[in-house]
Amino acid sequence: MSSSVEIPGATVTWLTAEENPAVACLTRRKLLDEPPSAGLDALWAQRNSYTPVARILELMQADGSWDKPSQDYRKYGGSLWQVHFLGELYASSDDERVQRAAAYAFSRQLEDGSWSCNGRPSAAIPCLTANVGRALARLGHARDERLTNALGYCVKLLDTFGCLTCGAIYSQTNDAPKDWGASSSTLNGYCHMLAPKLLLFLAEVPPDNWPEGAERLRKECVRVLRDKQVHRCLPEEAREFFDLFYTAKSSERDGLRERYLAEHPQLHYKDKPGWLRFGYPLSYNSDALEALYALALHDEPMRDEYTPALEVIRAAADGQMRWTLRNTFNDKMLAPVEEKGEPSRWLTYRALRVLRHFDGMAQSA
Repeated sequence: MSSSVEIPGATVTWLTAEENPAVACLTRRKLLDEPPSAGLDALWAQRNSYTPVARILELMQADGSWDKPSQDYRKYGGSLWQVHFLGELYASSDDERVQRAAAYAFSRQLEDGSWSCNGRPSAAIPCLTANVGRALARLGHARDERLTNALGYCVKLLDTFGCLTCGAIYSQTNDAPKDWGASSSTLNGYCHMLAPKLLLFLAEVPPDNWPEGAERLRKECVRVLRDKQVHRCLPEEAREFFDLFYTAKSSERDGLRERYLAEHPQLHYKDKPGWLRFGYPLSYNSDALEALYALALHDEPMRDEYTPALEVIRAAADGQMRWTLRNTFNDKMLAPVEEKGEPSRWLTYRALRVLRHFDGMAQSA
């Protein structure tokens, strides 16, 4: 697709430097439209030589884990986080160590298709499921029926609660707080952070492997991002309601959100600040760049609602059309990825993909 985005030659050289084989190949294939070649294939095969990937794999234990099972979700050193990061960094599944890591992740999947913070159904959450599922799809399992089941879990959450929620389905337990599943502790009534993660997961699984209801899930994710202009999902009244909700007795919480909304029929939405500081890789939270990237992967057409977020992305570029890493978990991860405050190849590639897509859509409209 054509685009008005012009990438300076120095930035092209920087993006295609072979020290980051994944970004180099993605840039050449997706931004420069370079045709397949033996040279590109050879470079793509070197993805695990990228320093962060090599370090994560070096620290892996013999069984494909990085810590004891009870610490699978420990920020950001737990085993499921490492699988997520390997997926985000495009690790090669040709490596036997990556295959062992994937096998370990699958061994931690619950019967309903989800992944859990601690291995118990009561702690299963869709953002974790989407992150791990997306990684496993990238690591060679895109057509695995276990990922179809993981998407089915996410669809069931939507069907059960009628919204994108972080609450688990307590089909086998009765220990769920009444407010958990319905997201009644937030004025939005749903988890905005979840929408991009689900779209990214769906984009990695071929549609003919989607479970029934997955298209409905996809449309709901697109809808909530579009309706809130991607990053304007935080009501000014959120803090007041949050304090009111959590100081109320449990017996008083049921219906509290509905009563509050009846008294405040017009909410005043503002930017979600953290979504304007771009990072890579991200965790359960997202940002405006990742959300637009997720929309682009689903060929979402250009709409007026996306203009504010696109303007934020354009404004974040430096004079060489590079984007700076503003948000990072480098002090908590097993292997740092790039340097905070410096231009990021990962972010620059992602931003240019987003602008290429939406500018091209606008031109063809």
